Amino acid sequence: MTRKILLADDDQDIHLYIQSVLQSQWLSIKSVYTGKEALDEFQAMSYDLIITDLSMPEMNGLNFMKALFQSKFTIPPVVVLSSVSDTNLIMKCLNVGVSDYILKPADPTRIRKTVYGILHLDESGKPIEHRPLSSYMGEITMQKLTGKLLIEDGRNKGELHYEEGKLRHVTFAGLTGVDALEAAKSAKFLQTKFVQGEPIPPQ
Repeated sequence: MTRKILLADDDQDIHLYIQSVLQSQWLSIKSVYTGKEALDEFQAMSYDLIITDLSMPEMNGLNFMKALFQSKFTIPPVVVLSSVSDTNLIMKCLNVGVSDYILKPADPTRIRKTVYGILHLDESGKPIEHRPLSSYMGEITMQKLTGKLLIEDGRNKGELHYEEGKLRHVTFAGLTGVDALEAAKSAKFLQTKFVQGEPIPPQ
């Protein structure tokens, strides 16, 4: 079944770039150029993934996501694609329910790994059963689960703590926050287990 992606960015070149990076018969990408357009499209059509920039006219990405997460509609995983590298802002986005955050200029491999992971596709864009970390993150945010995702690669262990689908705390290989998240995504042979209902650790 074709996975439908809603891409919101005011830069036409970004749309062309993402279209070229995510070439797969299993993907269909709808382009919009403002946060308002994105919200209207989301309310009119069902999507499997939303990719949004933060800086857009009419309604910026943060306001779009705020309206999105307050919506009564079923919300798919959301990935932020932005040039803003502020780690506090990145964690703020993840805390409100965003599945992942990709920095511009984005490496094609990074984009494919995140998007294909969330949509359960392999490196060539075909459906697979093996699930990378991004896939679990997308599912937890979509289902608004509370608990912790235990992760281990044989050498390092970590935890992703969620409250109603919002990422609250990350640890992996002695790291925390964004650094821990990136290290976990780069780990090979990552094993996962979700424990529902565990308390969220203090910040």
